[in-house]
Amino acid sequence: MNKIVKLLVVSLFFITSCATVHKQETVPQKVVQEIKSNVENIEQGEVLNFSVLSGYFLKNNIKLLREINFFTVDSSNKFKNVIGITKTRANSIVVPNFNDEIVIIIAMKPSRNFNLVSIKRVCMLDDNMYVDCEIKEEEAKELGYFISNVYMFKVQKPKVIVNVCFMNGDKQVVILPFGNRTINSPINVSDMLRNYTGVYKGTFPVSNTENIMSVELDLKSDYTFYLKQTYLTLNGKTFESIGKWYTTSDLSSFILNKNKNLSFYFKDKNTIEKLDDNGEKINPEKYTLKK
Repeated sequence: MNKIVKLLVVSLFFITSCATVHKQETVPQKVVQEIKSNVENIEQGEVLNFSVLSGYFLKNNIKLLREINFFTVDSSNKFKNVIGITKTRANSIVVPNFNDEIVIIIAMKPSRNFNLVSIKRVCMLDDNMYVDCEIKEEEAKELGYFISNVYMFKVQKPKVIVNVCFMNGDKQVVILPFGNRTINSPINVSDMLRNYTGVYKGTFPVSNTENIMSVELDLKSDYTFYLKQTYLTLNGKTFESIGKWYTTSDLSSFILNKNKNLSFYFKDKNTIEKLDDNGEKINPEKYTLKK
């Protein structure tokens, strides 16, 4: 599927010093080399459906550090933080469903030129997404002000997606970690099951009380778990549970029995942090378990 679309043109005047810098986590060099080595093989990958999003603009608190900037958005909260809605004649805006879709944004630094973007293919190879695109700059002589070109499209969400690789027409490659990943996140599913499972221990405060509980979580490689919680200040009262654990699509975190109250983030191979009901970090110093 080949779609050539004139970029949505949005007027931007100045980006102030308080602008938000869209920080990108790095990808391990070993993974970078593996992804680059597969660039020539993307035609063998699973093709993903995608469609252009219109009626949106990139908020001017987002600081664009490069001439061409790539963003991936995997949640409604992140989308609202970086994207605004424009008025349209039909006044009909397609809202992404982040349970089944992700949003990809290509944004250019403000200039007196605009760009045409051609998305040739979006596909999955192993656990990585490849976006084959071509960006052509055109001079807009009639424009006497700076513009920012922004192109957005939504893509069907794979079950597992670790990194996103952007390839432009001259085969330059930009690789971004997906979602909430860091350089310490599992490289792939095999790495997660081999190196990130095991017995984690620590203590948690009990909400709205002065009580403390001892926590032991045995995360098994067959996707089952054993959880033991003992109240240290309530006569040693103990609660035990077993069940299955499920990972997020980016392999950065997991949830026990699909219970949002029991979700954890992989800080590294030996450390996990408990998250709140919305999947956000609470207090790493108080809610950390270690092997």
